Amino acid sequence: MTAAAALSHPEHASTRPYPSLIRRLIAWQALALVLAWLVLAGLLTWRGVAWGEAEVQTRMQRMATVLASAALSPEPELKQRMDATERAVMALLGLDEEFAQGLRSAYQLWDREGRLLYRSANAPNTRLDAPPPEGQAPYWQVHRHDPGQGMNRVLLIAEPREIALSAVLPVLWLVLQSQLGVFLWHGLVIWLSVRVGLRPLAQLAQRIAKRRAGDTAPVQVDRLYAETAPVLRELNELLAHEAQRLDKERRFLADAAHELRTPLAAVNAQAHLLLSEEDGQARREAAGALRQGIARVSHLLAQLLTLARAEAGTNAQPERSELDAADLLRGRVALLAGLARPRGIELSLHAPEQLPFRLEREGFCSIVDNLIDNAIRYTAPGGRVEISLSPQPDQSLEFCVRDNGRGIAPEQRERVFERFYRVPGSSEQGTGLGLAIVRRIAERERAELSFVDGLDGRGLGLRLRFTAHGA
Repeated sequence: MTAAAALSHPEHASTRPYPSLIRRLIAWQALALVLAWLVLAGLLTWRGVAWGEAEVQTRMQRMATVLASAALSPEPELKQRMDATERAVMALLGLDEEFAQGLRSAYQLWDREGRLLYRSANAPNTRLDAPPPEGQAPYWQVHRHDPGQGMNRVLLIAEPREIALSAVLPVLWLVLQSQLGVFLWHGLVIWLSVRVGLRPLAQLAQRIAKRRAGDTAPVQVDRLYAETAPVLRELNELLAHEAQRLDKERRFLADAAHELRTPLAAVNAQAHLLLSEEDGQARREAAGALRQGIARVSHLLAQLLTLARAEAGTNAQPERSELDAADLLRGRVALLAGLARPRGIELSLHAPEQLPFRLEREGFCSIVDNLIDNAIRYTAPGGRVEISLSPQPDQSLEFCVRDNGRGIAPEQRERVFERFYRVPGSSEQGTGLGLAIVRRIAERERAELSFVDGLDGRGLGLRLRFTAHGA
Protein backbone atom coordinates (compact mmCIF):
# COMPACT_ATOMS: atom_id res chain seq x y z
CA MET A 1 0.00 0.00 0.00
CA THR A 2 1.29 3.44 -0.87
CA ALA A 3 1.70 6.24 1.68
CA ALA A 4 -1.24 8.12 0.17
CA ALA A 5 -3.43 5.02 0.41
CA ALA A 6 -2.43 4.50 4.04
CA LEU A 7 -3.34 8.10 4.85
CA SER A 8 -6.73 7.68 3.19
CA HIS A 9 -7.45 4.46 5.15
CA PRO A 10 -6.84 5.07 8.88
CA GLU A 11 -7.70 1.47 9.74
CA HIS A 12 -4.56 0.32 7.90
CA ALA A 13 -2.49 3.01 9.57
CA SER A 14 -3.45 1.68 13.02
CA THR A 15 -2.13 -1.83 12.25
CA ARG A 16 0.96 -0.74 10.36
CA PRO A 17 2.78 2.07 12.19
CA TYR A 18 4.69 4.57 10.12
CA PRO A 19 8.50 4.40 10.01
CA SER A 20 10.23 6.77 12.41
CA LEU A 21 12.55 9.46 11.06
CA ILE A 22 14.38 9.51 14.41
CA ARG A 23 15.06 5.77 14.27
CA ARG A 24 16.10 6.10 10.66
CA LEU A 25 18.64 8.83 11.44
CA ILE A 26 20.04 6.88 14.41
CA ALA A 27 20.28 3.74 12.26
CA TRP A 28 22.27 5.61 9.61
CA GLN A 29 24.56 7.02 12.29
CA ALA A 30 25.05 3.53 13.73
CA LEU A 31 25.88 2.19 10.29
CA ALA A 32 28.39 5.00 9.78
CA LEU A 33 30.07 4.24 13.14
CA VAL A 34 30.20 0.50 12.39
CA LEU A 35 31.79 1.18 9.02
CA ALA A 36 34.28 3.55 10.67
CA TRP A 37 35.15 0.88 13.24
CA LEU A 38 35.62 -1.73 10.52
CA VAL A 39 37.92 0.58 8.58
CA LEU A 40 39.88 1.46 11.71
CA ALA A 41 40.08 -2.19 12.74
CA GLY A 42 41.36 -3.08 9.31
CA LEU A 43 44.02 -0.37 9.46
CA LEU A 44 45.11 -1.39 12.98
CA THR A 45 45.22 -5.04 11.98
CA TRP A 46 47.25 -4.27 8.92
CA ARG A 47 49.53 -2.00 10.92
CA GLY A 48 49.91 -4.56 13.67
CA VAL A 49 50.75 -7.56 11.50
CA ALA A 50 52.54 -5.85 8.63
CA TRP A 51 55.43 -3.97 10.25
CA GLY A 52 58.41 -3.48 7.99
CA GLU A 53 61.76 -4.91 9.10
CA ALA A 54 63.35 -1.46 9.32
CA GLU A 55 60.51 -0.19 11.53
CA VAL A 56 60.85 -3.18 13.87
CA GLN A 57 64.62 -2.67 14.14
CA THR A 58 64.15 1.01 14.99
CA ARG A 59 61.61 0.19 17.69
CA MET A 60 63.84 -2.51 19.22
CA GLN A 61 66.83 -0.13 19.22
CA ARG A 62 64.84 2.43 21.16
CA MET A 63 63.71 -0.19 23.67
CA ALA A 64 67.32 -1.37 24.06
CA THR A 65 68.40 2.20 24.84
CA VAL A 66 65.70 2.43 27.53
CA LEU A 67 66.67 -0.94 29.12
CA ALA A 68 70.44 -0.46 28.86
CA SER A 69 70.89 1.34 32.19
CA ALA A 70 68.83 -1.27 34.06
CA ALA A 71 70.80 -4.07 32.38
CA LEU A 72 73.99 -2.77 34.01
CA SER A 73 72.59 -3.28 37.51
CA PRO A 74 74.22 -5.76 39.93
CA GLU A 75 72.67 -9.22 39.82
CA PRO A 76 70.83 -8.90 43.15
CA GLU A 77 69.06 -5.79 41.90
CA LEU A 78 68.85 -6.76 38.23
CA LYS A 79 65.36 -8.34 38.10
CA GLN A 80 63.79 -5.63 40.23
CA ARG A 81 65.20 -2.80 38.12
CA MET A 82 64.44 -4.51 34.79
CA ASP A 83 60.81 -5.15 35.89
CA ALA A 84 60.46 -1.56 37.10
CA THR A 85 61.81 -0.21 33.79
CA GLU A 86 59.43 -2.38 31.78
CA ARG A 87 56.45 -1.27 33.90
CA ALA A 88 57.48 2.35 33.46
CA VAL A 89 57.60 1.90 29.71
CA MET A 90 54.12 0.31 29.68
CA ALA A 91 52.73 3.08 31.89
CA LEU A 92 54.29 5.74 29.69
CA LEU A 93 52.56 4.20 26.67
CA GLY A 94 49.27 3.82 28.59
CA LEU A 95 49.18 0.02 28.08
CA ASP A 96 48.38 -2.67 30.59
CA GLU A 97 50.00 -6.07 30.79
CA GLU A 98 47.15 -8.02 29.16
CA PHE A 99 46.63 -5.48 26.40
CA ALA A 100 50.32 -5.36 25.38
CA GLN A 101 51.08 -9.05 25.85
CA GLY A 102 50.97 -9.92 22.18
CA LEU A 103 52.51 -6.71 20.81
CA ARG A 104 55.45 -5.82 23.07
CA SER A 105 59.01 -7.00 22.49
CA ALA A 106 60.59 -9.96 24.27
CA TYR A 107 63.82 -9.30 26.28
CA GLN A 108 66.73 -11.46 27.44
CA LEU A 109 69.92 -10.49 29.25
CA TRP A 110 72.83 -12.95 28.94
CA ASP A 111 76.33 -12.82 30.25
CA ARG A 112 79.43 -13.95 28.38
CA GLU A 113 79.40 -17.33 30.15
CA GLY A 114 75.98 -18.09 28.64
CA ARG A 115 73.95 -17.57 31.79
CA LEU A 116 70.44 -16.16 31.43
CA LEU A 117 70.33 -13.26 33.87
CA TYR A 118 66.84 -11.95 33.00
CA ARG A 119 63.99 -12.56 30.61
CA SER A 120 60.64 -10.90 30.09
CA ALA A 121 57.45 -12.84 30.68
CA ASN A 122 56.92 -13.39 26.97
CA ALA A 123 60.50 -14.52 26.23
CA PRO A 124 61.53 -18.23 26.08
CA ASN A 125 64.30 -19.80 28.20
CA THR A 126 66.42 -20.46 25.13
CA ARG A 127 68.38 -17.74 23.42
CA LEU A 128 66.34 -15.58 21.16
CA ASP A 129 69.16 -15.57 18.58
CA ALA A 130 69.54 -19.34 18.57
CA PRO A 131 69.45 -20.83 15.07
CA PRO A 132 66.09 -22.43 14.20
CA PRO A 133 65.69 -26.15 13.62
CA GLU A 134 66.72 -27.35 10.20
CA GLY A 135 64.08 -26.64 7.58
CA GLN A 136 62.29 -23.96 9.61
CA ALA A 137 62.38 -20.21 9.11
CA PRO A 138 63.55 -18.01 12.01
CA TYR A 139 60.67 -17.11 14.33
CA TRP A 140 62.25 -14.05 15.94
CA GLN A 141 63.70 -10.87 14.52
CA VAL A 142 66.48 -10.09 17.01
CA HIS A 143 68.39 -6.96 17.95
CA ARG A 144 71.60 -7.37 19.98
CA HIS A 145 72.75 -4.60 22.27
CA ASP A 146 75.87 -4.30 24.43
CA PRO A 147 75.09 -2.27 27.55
CA GLY A 148 78.79 -1.37 27.82
CA GLN A 149 80.99 -0.54 30.84
CA GLY A 150 82.83 -3.87 30.47
CA MET A 151 80.01 -5.87 32.03
CA ASN A 152 80.32 -8.66 29.44
CA ARG A 153 76.57 -8.74 29.04
CA VAL A 154 74.42 -8.81 25.91
CA LEU A 155 70.82 -7.59 25.75
CA LEU A 156 68.67 -9.45 23.23
CA ILE A 157 65.43 -7.78 22.14
CA ALA A 158 63.20 -9.67 19.72
CA GLU A 159 59.80 -9.55 18.09
CA PRO A 160 58.02 -12.24 16.09
CA ARG A 161 58.59 -11.92 12.38
CA GLU A 162 54.83 -12.53 11.88
CA ILE A 163 52.45 -11.25 14.55
CA ALA A 164 49.39 -13.46 15.09
CA LEU A 165 45.99 -11.90 14.59
CA SER A 166 45.08 -12.82 18.18
CA ALA A 167 47.72 -10.38 19.37
CA VAL A 168 45.80 -7.53 17.72
CA LEU A 169 42.38 -8.49 19.14
CA PRO A 170 42.85 -6.60 22.43
CA VAL A 171 43.55 -3.44 20.45
CA LEU A 172 40.43 -3.97 18.36
CA TRP A 173 38.36 -4.60 21.49
CA LEU A 174 39.62 -1.38 23.03
CA VAL A 175 38.69 0.52 19.87
CA LEU A 176 35.26 -1.13 19.81
CA GLN A 177 34.62 -0.12 23.42
CA SER A 178 35.49 3.48 22.67
CA GLN A 179 33.29 3.42 19.56
CA LEU A 180 30.37 2.02 21.54
CA GLY A 181 30.67 4.87 23.99
CA VAL A 182 30.75 7.37 21.15
CA PHE A 183 27.74 5.69 19.54
CA LEU A 184 25.64 5.77 22.70
CA TRP A 185 26.45 9.42 23.31
CA HIS A 186 25.96 10.29 19.64
CA GLY A 187 22.65 8.42 19.52
CA LEU A 188 21.35 10.26 22.57
CA VAL A 189 22.36 13.63 21.09
CA ILE A 190 20.74 12.78 17.74
CA TRP A 191 17.55 11.56 19.41
CA LEU A 192 17.19 14.71 21.47
CA SER A 193 18.17 17.09 18.66
CA VAL A 194 15.88 15.45 16.10
CA ARG A 195 12.92 15.46 18.50
CA VAL A 196 13.45 19.14 19.15
CA GLY A 197 14.23 19.85 15.49
CA LEU A 198 11.07 18.14 14.20
CA ARG A 199 8.83 19.91 16.69
CA PRO A 200 7.86 22.63 14.11
CA LEU A 201 6.53 19.87 11.82
CA ALA A 202 4.46 18.46 14.67
CA GLN A 203 3.10 21.94 15.42
CA LEU A 204 2.26 22.42 11.74
CA ALA A 205 0.40 19.09 11.72
CA GLN A 206 -1.57 20.15 14.80
CA ARG A 207 -2.60 23.43 13.19
CA ILE A 208 -3.76 21.63 10.05
CA ALA A 209 -5.68 19.07 12.14
CA LYS A 210 -7.57 21.83 13.96
CA ARG A 211 -8.84 23.43 10.74
CA ARG A 212 -12.50 23.02 9.81
CA ALA A 213 -13.58 21.30 6.62
CA GLY A 214 -13.77 23.76 3.75
CA ASP A 215 -11.38 26.25 5.38
CA THR A 216 -9.03 27.31 2.57
CA ALA A 217 -7.36 30.22 4.35
CA PRO A 218 -3.54 30.09 4.31
CA VAL A 219 -1.93 28.13 7.14
CA GLN A 220 0.02 30.45 9.46
CA VAL A 221 2.92 29.45 11.72
CA ASP A 222 4.90 31.40 14.29
CA ARG A 223 8.25 30.83 12.59
CA LEU A 224 9.46 29.45 9.29
CA TYR A 225 12.42 27.13 8.83
CA ALA A 226 14.28 26.02 5.73
CA GLU A 227 12.67 22.56 6.02
CA THR A 228 9.11 23.68 6.78
CA ALA A 229 8.94 26.68 4.44
CA PRO A 230 8.67 24.61 1.19
CA VAL A 231 5.97 22.39 2.74
CA LEU A 232 3.99 25.39 3.97
CA ARG A 233 4.40 27.24 0.67
CA GLU A 234 3.15 24.30 -1.40
CA LEU A 235 0.31 23.67 1.04
CA ASN A 236 -0.84 27.29 0.92
CA GLU A 237 -0.61 27.29 -2.87
CA LEU A 238 -2.75 24.16 -2.94
CA LEU A 239 -5.26 25.80 -0.61
CA ALA A 240 -5.29 28.92 -2.79
CA HIS A 241 -5.97 26.83 -5.91
CA GLU A 242 -8.69 24.97 -4.07
CA ALA A 243 -10.24 28.25 -2.93
CA GLN A 244 -10.24 29.53 -6.52
CA ARG A 245 -11.79 26.29 -7.72
CA LEU A 246 -14.52 26.42 -5.10
CA ASP A 247 -15.18 30.07 -5.86
CA LYS A 248 -15.44 29.29 -9.56
CA GLU A 249 -17.84 26.45 -8.82
CA ARG A 250 -20.01 28.69 -6.63
CA ARG A 251 -20.10 31.41 -9.25
CA PHE A 252 -20.73 28.85 -11.96
CA LEU A 253 -23.69 27.37 -10.07
CA ALA A 254 -25.07 30.81 -9.29
CA ASP A 255 -24.75 31.93 -12.91
CA ALA A 256 -26.19 28.68 -14.22
CA ALA A 257 -29.16 28.91 -11.87
CA HIS A 258 -29.73 32.51 -12.93
CA GLU A 259 -29.49 31.72 -16.63
CA LEU A 260 -31.73 28.66 -16.39
CA ARG A 261 -34.42 30.48 -14.42
CA THR A 262 -35.68 32.57 -17.38
CA PRO A 263 -35.91 29.83 -20.07
CA LEU A 264 -37.42 27.36 -17.62
CA ALA A 265 -40.02 29.93 -16.59
CA ALA A 266 -40.80 30.49 -20.27
CA VAL A 267 -41.10 26.73 -20.85
CA ASN A 268 -43.42 26.45 -17.87
CA ALA A 269 -45.59 29.36 -19.15
CA GLN A 270 -45.82 27.91 -22.67
CA ALA A 271 -46.70 24.47 -21.29
CA HIS A 272 -49.44 26.01 -19.15
CA LEU A 273 -50.72 27.94 -22.14
CA LEU A 274 -50.66 24.81 -24.27
CA LEU A 275 -52.77 22.97 -21.72
CA SER A 276 -55.24 25.79 -21.08
CA GLU A 277 -55.68 27.28 -24.57
CA GLU A 278 -58.68 26.02 -26.51
CA ASP A 279 -58.00 27.80 -29.81
CA GLY A 280 -56.13 25.50 -32.21
CA GLN A 281 -53.95 28.26 -33.71
CA ALA A 282 -52.98 29.52 -30.27
CA ARG A 283 -52.16 25.97 -29.18
CA ARG A 284 -49.93 25.48 -32.25
CA GLU A 285 -48.12 28.74 -31.51
CA ALA A 286 -47.71 27.73 -27.87
CA ALA A 287 -46.36 24.33 -28.95
CA GLY A 288 -43.85 26.00 -31.28
CA ALA A 289 -42.75 28.36 -28.54
CA LEU A 290 -42.48 25.43 -26.16
CA ARG A 291 -40.25 23.56 -28.59
CA GLN A 292 -38.03 26.63 -28.95
CA GLY A 293 -37.85 27.01 -25.17
CA ILE A 294 -36.95 23.37 -24.70
CA ALA A 295 -34.32 23.64 -27.44
CA ARG A 296 -32.86 26.70 -25.75
CA VAL A 297 -32.72 24.97 -22.36
CA SER A 298 -31.18 21.88 -23.95
CA HIS A 299 -28.58 23.99 -25.71
CA LEU A 300 -27.80 25.86 -22.50
CA LEU A 301 -27.42 22.63 -20.54
CA ALA A 302 -25.18 21.17 -23.24
CA GLN A 303 -23.02 24.31 -23.14
CA LEU A 304 -22.88 24.21 -19.33
CA LEU A 305 -21.73 20.57 -19.40
CA THR A 306 -19.14 21.33 -22.08
CA LEU A 307 -17.80 24.29 -20.08
CA ALA A 308 -17.70 22.23 -16.87
CA ARG A 309 -15.68 19.52 -18.62
CA ALA A 310 -13.36 22.11 -20.17
CA GLU A 311 -12.71 23.84 -16.83
CA ALA A 312 -12.25 20.56 -14.98
CA GLY A 313 -9.61 19.46 -17.49
CA THR A 314 -7.74 22.76 -17.93
CA ASN A 315 -4.65 21.45 -16.15
CA ALA A 316 -4.97 17.89 -17.42
CA GLN A 317 -3.00 16.48 -20.31
CA PRO A 318 -5.47 15.97 -23.20
CA GLU A 319 -5.55 12.66 -25.02
CA ARG A 320 -4.50 13.45 -28.56
CA SER A 321 -4.54 11.24 -31.61
CA GLU A 322 -3.51 11.59 -35.23
CA LEU A 323 -6.52 13.04 -37.08
CA ASP A 324 -7.26 14.45 -40.53
CA ALA A 325 -8.12 17.95 -39.31
CA ALA A 326 -9.31 19.08 -42.74
CA ASP A 327 -11.77 16.20 -43.13
CA LEU A 328 -13.02 16.66 -39.56
CA LEU A 329 -13.57 20.39 -40.17
CA ARG A 330 -15.49 19.78 -43.40
CA GLY A 331 -17.86 17.46 -41.53
CA ARG A 332 -18.53 20.02 -38.79
CA VAL A 333 -19.12 22.83 -41.32
CA ALA A 334 -21.62 20.63 -43.20
CA LEU A 335 -23.58 20.08 -39.99
CA LEU A 336 -23.59 23.82 -39.16
CA ALA A 337 -24.60 24.89 -42.65
CA GLY A 338 -28.22 24.31 -41.66
CA LEU A 339 -27.97 27.29 -39.27
CA ALA A 340 -26.66 29.63 -41.97
CA ARG A 341 -28.99 28.65 -44.81
CA PRO A 342 -32.28 30.08 -43.42
CA ARG A 343 -30.56 33.44 -42.86
CA GLY A 344 -28.91 33.52 -46.27
CA ILE A 345 -25.41 33.61 -44.77
CA GLU A 346 -22.66 32.43 -47.08
CA LEU A 347 -20.27 29.93 -45.54
CA SER A 348 -16.88 29.47 -47.21
CA LEU A 349 -14.20 26.98 -46.22
CA HIS A 350 -10.51 27.19 -47.15
CA ALA A 351 -8.64 24.04 -46.20
CA PRO A 352 -6.36 21.49 -47.91
CA GLU A 353 -7.67 18.12 -48.98
CA GLN A 354 -5.85 16.41 -46.15
CA LEU A 355 -4.14 17.81 -43.08
CA PRO A 356 -2.97 15.21 -40.53
CA PHE A 357 -2.35 16.63 -37.06
CA ARG A 358 -2.36 15.40 -33.46
CA LEU A 359 -5.49 16.78 -31.81
CA GLU A 360 -8.03 16.01 -29.14
CA ARG A 361 -11.08 15.28 -31.27
CA GLU A 362 -13.79 16.39 -28.80
CA GLY A 363 -12.03 19.65 -27.90
CA PHE A 364 -11.33 20.58 -31.52
CA CYS A 365 -14.95 19.88 -32.53
CA SER A 366 -16.22 22.00 -29.64
CA ILE A 367 -14.01 24.92 -30.71
CA VAL A 368 -15.15 24.64 -34.33
CA ASP A 369 -18.84 24.39 -33.40
CA ASN A 370 -18.81 27.31 -30.98
CA LEU A 371 -16.81 29.71 -33.19
CA ILE A 372 -18.87 29.01 -36.32
CA ASP A 373 -22.16 29.07 -34.37
CA ASN A 374 -21.19 32.45 -32.83
CA ALA A 375 -20.20 33.87 -36.21
CA ILE A 376 -23.52 32.80 -37.76
CA ARG A 377 -25.59 34.12 -34.84
CA TYR A 378 -23.94 37.55 -34.79
CA THR A 379 -23.73 38.09 -38.55
CA ALA A 380 -26.60 39.90 -40.23
CA PRO A 381 -28.75 38.01 -42.74
CA GLY A 382 -27.05 37.87 -46.15
CA GLY A 383 -23.60 38.21 -44.57
CA ARG A 384 -20.49 36.10 -44.98
CA VAL A 385 -18.57 33.76 -42.68
CA GLU A 386 -15.16 32.53 -43.79
CA ILE A 387 -13.48 29.49 -42.22
CA SER A 388 -9.85 28.60 -42.88
CA LEU A 389 -7.48 25.85 -41.78
CA SER A 390 -3.83 25.84 -42.79
CA PRO A 391 -0.48 24.36 -41.73
CA GLN A 392 2.25 26.79 -40.69
CA PRO A 393 6.03 26.73 -41.34
CA ASP A 394 6.72 26.04 -37.65
CA GLN A 395 4.60 22.84 -37.92
CA SER A 396 1.70 24.43 -36.06
CA LEU A 397 -1.93 24.40 -37.20
CA GLU A 398 -3.89 27.63 -37.68
CA PHE A 399 -7.70 27.67 -37.52
CA CYS A 400 -9.54 30.93 -38.16
CA VAL A 401 -13.20 32.02 -38.34
CA ARG A 402 -14.00 35.53 -39.68
CA ASP A 403 -17.28 37.30 -40.46
CA ASN A 404 -18.53 40.66 -41.72
CA GLY A 405 -20.96 41.24 -38.85
CA ARG A 406 -21.00 44.23 -36.56
CA GLY A 407 -17.89 43.07 -34.64
CA ILE A 408 -16.95 43.73 -31.01
CA ALA A 409 -15.60 46.99 -29.62
CA PRO A 410 -11.94 46.70 -28.46
CA GLU A 411 -12.86 47.44 -24.84
CA GLN A 412 -15.37 44.57 -24.88
CA ARG A 413 -13.15 41.93 -26.44
CA GLU A 414 -11.62 40.55 -23.25
CA ARG A 415 -14.96 40.39 -21.47
CA VAL A 416 -16.63 38.25 -24.14
CA PHE A 417 -14.63 35.28 -22.78
CA GLU A 418 -16.42 35.55 -19.44
CA ARG A 419 -19.22 33.12 -18.74
CA PHE A 420 -22.73 34.36 -19.58
CA TYR A 421 -21.43 37.73 -20.81
CA ARG A 422 -23.25 39.26 -23.76
CA VAL A 423 -22.21 42.34 -25.67
CA PRO A 424 -24.51 45.24 -24.70
CA GLY A 425 -27.17 45.96 -27.31
CA SER A 426 -27.05 42.41 -28.70
CA SER A 427 -30.51 41.07 -29.55
CA GLU A 428 -29.42 37.59 -30.72
CA GLN A 429 -30.33 34.68 -28.53
CA GLY A 430 -27.34 32.89 -27.07
CA THR A 431 -26.04 31.37 -23.88
CA GLY A 432 -22.99 33.61 -23.45
CA LEU A 433 -20.87 30.48 -22.99
CA GLY A 434 -19.48 29.79 -26.46
CA LEU A 435 -16.32 31.91 -26.26
CA ALA A 436 -15.77 30.95 -22.61
CA ILE A 437 -15.71 27.31 -23.73
CA VAL A 438 -13.33 28.13 -26.58
CA ARG A 439 -10.87 29.86 -24.21
CA ARG A 440 -10.90 27.01 -21.65
CA ILE A 441 -10.25 24.40 -24.33
CA ALA A 442 -7.51 26.57 -25.87
CA GLU A 443 -5.83 26.81 -22.46
CA ARG A 444 -6.03 23.06 -22.04
CA GLU A 445 -4.64 22.49 -25.54
CA ARG A 446 -1.91 25.13 -25.00
CA ALA A 447 -3.25 26.84 -28.13
CA GLU A 448 -2.78 30.54 -28.86
CA LEU A 449 -6.09 32.43 -29.13
CA SER A 450 -6.23 35.91 -30.65
CA PHE A 451 -8.53 38.35 -32.47
CA VAL A 452 -8.02 39.17 -36.16
CA ASP A 453 -9.69 41.55 -38.60
CA GLY A 454 -13.05 40.62 -40.06
CA LEU A 455 -14.20 40.54 -43.69
CA ASP A 456 -14.92 43.46 -45.99
CA GLY A 457 -13.41 45.97 -43.57
CA ARG A 458 -15.84 45.14 -40.80
CA GLY A 459 -16.79 42.30 -38.50
CA LEU A 460 -14.29 40.31 -36.50
CA GLY A 461 -12.38 37.08 -36.54
CA LEU A 462 -10.85 34.66 -34.03
CA ARG A 463 -7.71 32.67 -34.70
CA LEU A 464 -6.32 29.66 -32.87
CA ARG A 465 -2.83 28.30 -33.38
CA PHE A 466 -2.26 24.73 -32.23
CA THR A 467 1.37 23.85 -31.65
CA ALA A 468 2.75 20.51 -32.73
CA HIS A 469 2.18 17.78 -30.09
CA GLY A 470 0.53 20.42 -27.90
CA ALA A 471 3.93 21.72 -26.79
